[in-house]
Formats: sequence, C-alpha cells, structure tokens
Amino acid sequence: MTEIPPSAPKQSGGGAPLPNDDERFAARPGQHESPNPQAPGPGTGHARHEMAGPAGYPQFEGPGAAHYGNEPLEPPPPVGAGHPSYGPQGTGPGWAPSGPAPAQEPIYGYQQVSTGPGRLDVGRALSYGWARLWANPGPWFGVTAVGLVIYLAFVVVVQLTDPTSMLPLLLIFLAVMAGVWLLQAAMVRGALYETDGTPPPFGAYFRFVNAGNVLLTALLAFTLTFLGAALCLLPGLIAGWLCMFSLHFVVDQDQGPFEALKSSFTLVVANAVQVLLLALAVLVIMFLGTLLCGLGLLIAGPVSVIAVTYAYRVLTGGTVAAA
Repeated sequence: MTEIPPSAPKQSGGGAPLPNDDERFAARPGQHESPNPQAPGPGTGHARHEMAGPAGYPQFEGPGAAHYGNEPLEPPPPVGAGHPSYGPQGTGPGWAPSGPAPAQEPIYGYQQVSTGPGRLDVGRALSYGWARLWANPGPWFGVTAVGLVIYLAFVVVVQLTDPTSMLPLLLIFLAVMAGVWLLQAAMVRGALYETDGTPPPFGAYFRFVNAGNVLLTALLAFTLTFLGAALCLLPGLIAGWLCMFSLHFVVDQDQGPFEALKSSFTLVVANAVQVLLLALAVLVIMFLGTLLCGLGLLIAGPVSVIAVTYAYRVLTGGTVAAA
C-alpha cells in the first residue's frame, strides 16, 4: 500500500472513493483525524496516522494497534505510569496538555473531616452543635418543644386515668416512649441535615421512612440499658454508651435493629476514649439543662444531638459541612 497523500480522498480498501465518506468516518467524541499524517492536529500533542485496512475502515496507530502497509510510523506517545491521561472532552486517551495540571475546584461549604481513633475533638463537636443550633434556632426549638409536650401529655393522662394496675401504666409508658424514640430519630435526622450543610425546616425532621426499625432498635437499646441498670448501675451506663450511635445507623444508613446495634458497638469500642469523653460531656449538659426548670433542655437537647451526630459522621468517615 502506498502512502495516502494529505489531500487525497479517503479510499475504501484502496479502491474508488465511497459515497458519504465524510459521514462514515466523521470524527466522533474521543476520535480525531489529522489530514496531514506528519502534522499535529489542533490542540493535540502528537500526530495520528490513518491507514485503510482490509476491512475498509481506517486503522490507527497507537499502543497495541495493528499496523498495515509500509508507511513509516512514529513511536506511540508515552502514557504516564501505564494509565492514559485524559484531557478536555474530545481529545481522547493518550493526550494530556503540557504544563502543570489545573488545580481542582474547591467544594465550598464543606470540609472533609479525618477519621480514625484519636481524631475526634470533643470540644469541637460541642462548639459545632452550638453554632449549628443558633444558625437555625426556630425549627430546633420547635422540635424540642414537642418532647416537652409529650412529657406533659404523659403526666396529664396518668393524672386523669389514675391507673391502679401495672398493665395500663405499662401501656401508657410504652406509648409515651414510642413518641420519645420517634422524636429522637427526628432530631437525628435534623442533625444529619445540619452536618450535610442544609439547615432543615421543621417538617424535614420527620422525613424518615424506617419508623419500624427505629422503634425496634430503640426498644432493644432501652431493654439492654434497663437490664444492665437493674443488675447494677454501671452495666446499664455501659449499655447505653455502647448504643450511643444505634439510631444514627438506622436513620442514616437504613440498617436493621441488630445490625445497627452491632455497628454502634463496634464504632464505640474502636473509639472508646473519645466517645466516653463525649458521652460524659453530653450528660453534664443535659443535667444542667434539666436544672433550669427543664427550659434549658431547649438548648441542651439540640446541642447534644448535633454534637453526637458530628461525632458519628467524623468517626465513620462522613463529610461534615463547615459550621
């Protein structure tokens, strides 16, 4: 086969020009053809060669490409470390612009938090909860007030019904606890929105569809804590500490009750010191909030939930929005 002159029309198998050659061999995304085999095309760093093969379509040189005819070929372009470099759209593999690589655009509003044992800063978690609360106070106060309403409703129902047996009292207690557990899940959902960088409106707190798993997980965690406290106070505290992130795994990752408890146990044990310090800090904050006639819980509750959610995201390698 002889070399195809730059101005000659494309041949099919060395014969007469085929009709509609421009359409058949038009450059598609990632495929560029140079009319002059020895001259680089615009925006490329090397020349591509085009030869008609036995099948009648162009055969291009390059790493691993079959070579036909006796046309002198230039060596294939180098590729970095065995991987092709990809330039702007349409230049195809094997091409990279000269000069330093362009800097990656930052993602504004987010900071990637390092994970692993020893990386959780308890003070930063609490300050993060404080900052996010006051950046969106209305919905947080509203959701926390729902908890106070649930408590007052429980007191009123007990006073009005005056149950004399254990069964009615247990049923009322379980109904109230179910409301409290769903409210906790709603606050976790809201805190996850906060760490995503999206301050939620009031209705967004209740946008979770796995309420059954929430109730079962909370019931199992409550049972473990109650049984531990019945044996001795310390086992109950340890059980509550181990279940600290169980609702987060249910709401955020849609895990089942047993899987969520196991994930929480594993995460707490792997970061025992930091999580213990955070749990003690949360207990102190909630105690101080209770002393202020319960009104302090309007602040202590959201700060604690957001701080624990911040810790969950950090320790699981999640992305946390800047406060």
